Amino acid sequence: MLRRLITMLTLSALAFTTAGIGATTAHADTRYSGEGDEVVRIRTTKQPGLIQFTHDGEANFIVYTIKPNGRKDDLLVNEIGPYGGTVLYNAYASNGTAGLAITADGAWTATFKPLSKARCWCSATLRGKGDQVLKLSPTKGLRTMRAAHGGESNFIVYGYTRVGSYPELLVNEIGAYKGKVLLPTGTRLVTVKADGAWTMVRR
Repeated sequence: MLRRLITMLTLSALAFTTAGIGATTAHADTRYSGEGDEVVRIRTTKQPGLIQFTHDGEANFIVYTIKPNGRKDDLLVNEIGPYGGTVLYNAYASNGTAGLAITADGAWTATFKPLSKARCWCSATLRGKGDQVLKLSPTKGLRTMRAAHGGESNFIVYGYTRVGSYPELLVNEIGAYKGKVLLPTGTRLVTVKADGAWTMVRR
């Protein structure tokens, strides 16, 4: 009887540890949804990946990653009104991500995806809208990127030669933009932050 009681107490403690705190493992196509402000807990991961967000509210939609020590870390999204986009998290060496701090006034979704599901920049010309993460074959030699943006807010483009290291800032402008920049040798991942339609051409 005593052994049975100890076993039951052990199982109860285990259930509290794994479920009571609300932490789940974020892996391919793990989807969270809610409405309004929320804190999403996940099992701490240092693995880089993607998160696809949607928001149908009219006010601020702000998302931070949360460190294992409970402090906010990277600002992933900071927009007003409806939002739909994909961002990179755990982009470079850090203590890892243990959750998301979400500020919203409407319904939202957050879907974790592996880097392998980044949009392929397969042909020379690529068109898109809003925040996206792009994968491409590592560049070689002298390569350039011609970019255009039709939005009114930030247009920021980063290039990564290796995920886990700090990226190269390729473009950082506000509003409409047209320009041509160097695409560093070895670039294999590009992140785009935009509020409007954009076009990028590799040469």
